[in-house]
Amino acid sequence: MATKSILKNIDIRERRMGRALILALEKSEAKKGKQVELSRICREIKGEKIKDIFGNI
Repeated sequence: MATKSILKNIDIRERRMGRALILALEKSEAKKGKQVELSRICREIKGEKIKDIFGNI
């Protein structure tokens, strides 16, 4: 699921649609996500380090 779609508001006006949403959420809760193995070394950078890497754009 794309991040942007999580941030949208939805209006549920029909009882049927509310039930469908709850069923979908319950079904997704039961599914496990994929195992991801990182192939590169990752590290967190902040502040000035970001500016050093990208410069003043």
